[in-house]
Amino acid sequence: MTTTPPSASEFTHAAAATAAQGSLTETEAFILEMLERLDAADAKAEHLQLALDHSRDIGAAVGILMAQHKVQQADAFDLLRRTSQDQNRKLYELALAVVSTGELPDADRHRPTRP
Repeated sequence: MTTTPPSASEFTHAAAATAAQGSLTETEAFILEMLERLDAADAKAEHLQLALDHSRDIGAAVGILMAQHKVQQADAFDLLRRTSQDQNRKLYELALAVVSTGELPDADRHRPTRP
């Protein structure tokens, strides 16, 4: 029978509980600090990857809107942002809809004005 070792996060929580009791050696305290830093770095890397993925989809949606409405990038993003707010939808989710359908839901209501 094999058992899986605890994850860094599980170990960190257990060690933190022990630390709260004040019974960690100097080495254990150092290991705990390093594990906490590792957990924080992992979480940050995950968030950055998610932001990068979302950025690509939002950029694609902006490009579609630029081509459809013959507007500049800032105007296309503003159109996407306003529609997101008006429809109470997350910007990323609306961008995915634009990328998958090729159009902005209710686009006529939110058409930017050009000078």
